Amino acid sequence: MSMGLLVPDDTAMIWRGPMVQSALTQMLNSVAWGNLDVIVIDLPPGTGDIQISLAQQVNLAGAVIVSTPQDIALLDVVKALTMFQKANVPVLGMIENMSYWSCPDCGRVDHIFGEGGVRAEAKKRDIELLGEIPISAEVRKSSDSGIPIIISEPQSIQSKSYRNIAKNLIKSIKLDEEELV
Repeated sequence: MSMGLLVPDDTAMIWRGPMVQSALTQMLNSVAWGNLDVIVIDLPPGTGDIQISLAQQVNLAGAVIVSTPQDIALLDVVKALTMFQKANVPVLGMIENMSYWSCPDCGRVDHIFGEGGVRAEAKKRDIELLGEIPISAEVRKSSDSGIPIIISEPQSIQSKSYRNIAKNLIKSIKLDEEELV
């Protein structure tokens, strides 16, 4: 389910506090989710209304912090970590997105946004690094087509990264991997 499904593609969602809280509550309580083991809610970075509302309204198993490795992005990460700590929401781990780029022709690795920023922050705060996801045009193309890369290119390094992150996350929330479909 996506808030983007509720409005035309070219329409901005200009909502503040009460509207966001109402939409979140309605989405969580009114969507026919079926029998779920896990629900993942993808939020924008920061500590805004939606993050605070979610932490207050839902009994969360935890939060996963995703960031690119550069220092400027990690400033928001520190704020989010502090907010979740104050809201008594466990941080299950961190993911470094756009960790590096690997040249498809020669294999050279380039750390476009810096190297190891999320790994260092996770270590500093004694939080598990769930994984690193390389930047790739294939992920963008796959996402644009509506077919996740894990389906379109299951043997790609990106798909392997996503599967590894999922396995690490399952362990951190103590779910039995064999029970999940």
